[in-house]
Amino acid sequence: MKISSKAALLSTFVFPGVGQLYLKKYLRGLVTMFLSCIGLGYIIWSSAGSAINHLDDVMVKMQGGTMNLQELSDIVRSKLLTTDSHNNFVFYFIVCIWIFAIIDAYRIGKQRGLQDKETSQ
Repeated sequence: MKISSKAALLSTFVFPGVGQLYLKKYLRGLVTMFLSCIGLGYIIWSSAGSAINHLDDVMVKMQGGTMNLQELSDIVRSKLLTTDSHNNFVFYFIVCIWIFAIIDAYRIGKQRGLQDKETSQ
């Protein structure tokens, strides 16, 4: 398997930036991984905070003793319909970083393959 294909597959299926690390482009790989981790961390943090707020609403209703399944269903449904617009932006940012990592790893691998061919001749 060509080095460019290996690097692209590593960035595709393992994590963005791993292909660059495989090609010994450490700074580029670490920056790509860092940006992806920051984005994923934000989405996880935001989702966990939202889930805790939803649970607080449910607990308040349950402590009042007037909770039935329909009210619970209404709370969950209303909370699911409201999404943070920042989460959508961060999600698309991560997708763009991931696509960049795949293309970049493949391109660097192609260059490395051509350099290896020239030096072996």
